[in-house]
Amino acid sequence: MNKLSSVSSFSRRRAAVVLSLGAALAVALPAVHAQSPVASYPDKPVKIIVPFPPGGAADMFARLVGQKLSEAWGNKPVVIDNKPGAGGVIGTEVTAKSPADGSTFLMVTIGHAVNPFMYAKLPYDTKADLVPVGVVAQVPSIIVSGPALKGKSLKDLLAMAKAKPDELQYASSGTGTTSHVGAALIESMAGVQMTHVPYKGAAPALQDVMGDRVPLSVDIITSSLPLVKSGKLNGVAITSAKRSPKLPDVPTVAEAGVPGYEFVSWYMLLAPAKTPPAILEKVNAELRRMATLPDFRTRIEDTGGEVSSMSLKESNDYLNAEFTRWAKVVKDRNIKAE
Repeated sequence: MNKLSSVSSFSRRRAAVVLSLGAALAVALPAVHAQSPVASYPDKPVKIIVPFPPGGAADMFARLVGQKLSEAWGNKPVVIDNKPGAGGVIGTEVTAKSPADGSTFLMVTIGHAVNPFMYAKLPYDTKADLVPVGVVAQVPSIIVSGPALKGKSLKDLLAMAKAKPDELQYASSGTGTTSHVGAALIESMAGVQMTHVPYKGAAPALQDVMGDRVPLSVDIITSSLPLVKSGKLNGVAITSAKRSPKLPDVPTVAEAGVPGYEFVSWYMLLAPAKTPPAILEKVNAELRRMATLPDFRTRIEDTGGEVSSMSLKESNDYLNAEFTRWAKVVKDRNIKAE
């Protein structure tokens, strides 16, 4: 073989190797590109929007989740951004219109499933613009009464409501809030008619119940538990399917006179609808992992709640069932936004 043919042969072999490498890279690069959003996620600060003021249960759970996500991601920042107003609508709108890149999440509760049926129009499509990432916790409420009704059972209260429709009042932290719809569900299932007295928050509502200016309220256990234990409020019945270990002597609503009644507040993380599924899966996996951590469980159980752990599909099914449930209650009780 002469020198020229030897060089030519080497050039052909080198070209073949280059082509082979090029082909391999052409196959590999899309795969690397497809994985990169998750492999590098999060590559910028993440925020959890809370559509309520600081200090409430949604805010507390968002901060707990944010802390655990930050730790899992090597202390990358997870910021809690409170955007209260309009029963959660303001913060929800901000989230729905945020970039769908995994940088923005939203912590919601039952009002998210009530608002689409209570408001004539919302500035976002509740079902189309947001998707569930995972359920974080479920928290029961307590039917509480003031000093004047001490010793009265739920059956006694329902009898009073049936004897004089619309005379028995109940306080809530606002129209469409957990304390409102929990009581509305009792009215619907027990066939009674009470008068709703909305307040701007749980604190003033409970203050008036303690002062006997309004007879009762259906309040989330996180805020009412200390008041019941101190004797400032009477614990009439708890809304969960089973008794709370925090108040073992307080019967469930089902035990006390409304068979089949069960009502818990849930706290769910949502994301803009077009967030990449792989990112949703990654964050959902972190939520389910933190649900197994003893310190995380203890923090939630200390509030009277229970840790929840659901897959993306289970969370989606759960939320859809809540939409169906509250659509009926809103219609039955003719609940309208203020």
